[in-house]
Amino acid sequence: MYRVIIADDEELMREAMRIMISKVDGFFVVRTVESGEEAVQVCKTENVDIVFMDIMMPGISGIEASKRIYKDNHNITIYIVSAYNNFEFAREALKAEVREYISKPVTFAAIKTLLDNYIEAHKEYGRQADALFAILQEKNFGKMYYQIPKIVDEICSDTGENNDLLKSTFIKLGQSLINLLEWLDEGQTKCEELFPMTKVLFSEKKSLEFWLFNVMNYVFQQLSIKKYKVLENVFNYIDENIKKDIGLNEIVDHCNISQGYLSRIFMQQMNVSVIEYLHMRKLTLAKAYFSFTDLNIIDVAFRLGYNESSYFSKVFKKYEHVTVFQYKKSLALRQGGALKSR
Repeated sequence: MYRVIIADDEELMREAMRIMISKVDGFFVVRTVESGEEAVQVCKTENVDIVFMDIMMPGISGIEASKRIYKDNHNITIYIVSAYNNFEFAREALKAEVREYISKPVTFAAIKTLLDNYIEAHKEYGRQADALFAILQEKNFGKMYYQIPKIVDEICSDTGENNDLLKSTFIKLGQSLINLLEWLDEGQTKCEELFPMTKVLFSEKKSLEFWLFNVMNYVFQQLSIKKYKVLENVFNYIDENIKKDIGLNEIVDHCNISQGYLSRIFMQQMNVSVIEYLHMRKLTLAKAYFSFTDLNIIDVAFRLGYNESSYFSKVFKKYEHVTVFQYKKSLALRQGGALKSR
């Protein structure tokens, strides 16, 4: 049962919305409130899945309330409801990451369509989206690194052998992650434009892991840059030189930033050190090489800037908890997995 709150300063509107929502199976109105401040407080203290938020209320606006709610919990879906059919209001709602902008008078058909779509979306990737949103909220890049394979396995299991559903699910999931970022002036950033979904992705489950890792890495980077603009140069330098032998000294020298300051803000935003981040990025590329090429360990190590294959093997085992040989053996066993028949 999905838990809903309604925030509107008009009592009749609150009651009408409550009745309409209650008629849709799977949804329960837990609270109705008169202001944005109350909505924010309820979302802090209670388990809430959906908020229907009036845009104009006494005190803070529905848009400001939405921003405050998302600051604490990105898992909540917010629908803005307003009698003002105004482009600027709609644009501000999008910037606040509101899911949809609904004009009054609201009909039962409109409410049912929204909620039916919500159920379908969460049926396909809801658990996985919640897990990834929680990781982003924790600012835990390392946790993401280890959770991606499990999340991809769950999605593939849920979608079966339906390639169209699989593609749709990953695109929706990726888009929901991109939506955490600010909306662009010209409209929404399209996940498919940043990270194209090609047919080759469905030939092997590992491809989907690398795709989702890249999406999450991008969101981590952009959220970090929003907090600390100086990190933009840092991430750009890392992206351009990830296959080279770079470390903390090269980064601070090139980006003209103190080592102590970079280490502090990087750990704050990613919950891993700069060096740990570099290794995780390089190892993700290494796993791609092992999955889709015949390159040996020495070749892969040198392609990624590890001057000694023995050091590369040591790093690989530290992060993957298996040797390179064991990993490659496991890949061979997975070739007969579910995605091979797609």
